[in-house]
Amino acid sequence: MVEAVPLHAATLRYFSPAGPFAAAVAAATGMPVPTPLTATLSQHLVLAWLRPTETLALSEEGAPIAELRERLAQAAGGYVVDLTGGLKAFRVRGARGPELLCRLGSAALALRVGEARSGRFADVPVLVVCVRVEETLLVVDRAYAEHLRGWIEATVAPNGRDAVPKLE
Repeated sequence: MVEAVPLHAATLRYFSPAGPFAAAVAAATGMPVPTPLTATLSQHLVLAWLRPTETLALSEEGAPIAELRERLAQAAGGYVVDLTGGLKAFRVRGARGPELLCRLGSAALALRVGEARSGRFADVPVLVVCVRVEETLLVVDRAYAEHLRGWIEATVAPNGRDAVPKLE
């Protein structure tokens, strides 16, 4: 099953993954910044590796991102940029999720829990984050969300538009 999900997001940019900002992130979240190609998970927050000096914070609720912004406002060595409204997400659930990800992108994007990778689906960049067993998030720039939704629909929904939800 594929569904659109509410998404609050912020990018955490820092000079060093071992520096003071990364330490402040760990203190604020109870999780270290993720290592390459991984994601760290809590009940309400996902930290996904994007680049050696950038982490994406994701939540379906606004409070964890707002709290993170507040707690890191004065932290040295980095900064937080709220991306809420700029990104959209789809949740892929079920045992056939890896098969769907292979059809949409590639076998390299059928991830294990705690992994995060960037790839291309429908010729647009997508961050793929495996957050739980049989649950993966596809995070895309808002400008490409309808295109990705249409691609998913064309790939997996032969019964029409109702099989893949409309993005708000």
